[in-house]
Amino acid sequence: MMEEYGPSREPACLQVLRTLMAGLPPPDLDATIDAILTDNLVEEAGELLRSLRREAGNKAWMESLASRLAPLALKAQHRRSARWQLDTQRVLIRFCYAKDDGAVGFDDGDLHAIFLHAFRLEGLHLLLDLGKRPRPLLTVGLPLPVGVGGLAESMDAVLRQEPKDGPADLMARLNQRLPEGVRIHQWLALPGYASPVSDLAILSRWRWEVPPEFKALARGKIASFLEASCWLWDRGPSLRDGPVDLRNVVSELLWEDSVLYFSTRMEGYQAINPLKMLGAILGVEAPCIVGLVRTAVDLKPDSRLGQAERFQPKLKNMYEDAVLLGGGSNIILVDDDDDEPIQLGPQSETT
Repeated sequence: MMEEYGPSREPACLQVLRTLMAGLPPPDLDATIDAILTDNLVEEAGELLRSLRREAGNKAWMESLASRLAPLALKAQHRRSARWQLDTQRVLIRFCYAKDDGAVGFDDGDLHAIFLHAFRLEGLHLLLDLGKRPRPLLTVGLPLPVGVGGLAESMDAVLRQEPKDGPADLMARLNQRLPEGVRIHQWLALPGYASPVSDLAILSRWRWEVPPEFKALARGKIASFLEASCWLWDRGPSLRDGPVDLRNVVSELLWEDSVLYFSTRMEGYQAINPLKMLGAILGVEAPCIVGLVRTAVDLKPDSRLGQAERFQPKLKNMYEDAVLLGGGSNIILVDDDDDEPIQLGPQSETT
C-alpha cells in the first residue's frame, strides 16, 4: 500500500472526507464546507463525495454535504472555465518512467490510477479538466499493452501551480510510493501549450530477448521478413483499414546474440499492439511472446515551443466565447518542422 511509505500530504479537508469511509463520526458540516472553500477545493470535494458516496458510513451526512457543495462546485467550474486561458499559474509536467519486472502486468489504466494515487498522497494538486464531470489532468503518452515493458514511457500532468520542491526531491518521494517495477526517471516542466507526446512520436525502439525455444524460428522468420518487399498483415474483419504492410512499419531489425532490436513507426500506427505485430511476423500468437521492452521513443521537435506568442494568453476576449461554448480556440496549428528528432528515454538528463 502506498500509504505505508509516509503520511499523506493531501489537503486536510479532503482527508477528512476519506475518514468517513471508516465509519468515524462526521465533523461539523458548516466547518467542513468552510475548510473546503478556504482551500479552493470545492470541485475536488464534490467529485470525491461522488466516488465515496456508496461506501460511506454516514450516508445522510454525505448527502447533505454533496447537496450543499453541488451549486458551489458548478459556480467554481464556470469561473475556472472563463479564466482558463488566462491562468498563468498552472504548469505542465511531462514525467518519464520505466515499467519493468513485476509491473509488466499493468495496463495503461492501471498505471494511470497508480500515478493519480501517488500524486494525491504527495500533495501534488492536479488541475481538473473542463468536462461535465471534471477529471484530473493526467494523460498517458503512448499506449503500451499488458506484457510489454517500457524504459521511456511518459505521462503529462497539469498541476495547479509549480511545486515548491525540486524535481529530484519530487521523483524520490513519488518513487518511494510507487509499486515495484515502476520508477520515474525524468521530470520536465513545459509550457501548457506544449504538444502531447502522441503528436510528436516518430519511432518506438524495441528490445526482445528471445527465449531459447524461439531462437531458431525467430531468426528464420526475421530473415524472410527482411528479404520480402511486402509483408501484409490482415488484422481481422472488424478493422476497416484493411491489411497493414509491416515492411512500412517495422524497420532497423538487428541481432545481437539472442537479442533482437527493431523500430516501429509511430505516425499513424500508435494503436497497433507491438506483441501482435511481432507475432504476425513470426507466425505465433501474441501471448507467446514475452520479454519485449520499449527502450526509447524518438520525437520530432515541438514547433509550438518556438511560437510562444501564438499560444500565450493576451486578451481575454479572444477566448471567452470559445471557452464558454466548450469548443476551445479556433487556432489552426501547422507543424512543418523538419529538424532532427529528439529521443525520449532514460538516458536523457533530468531537469
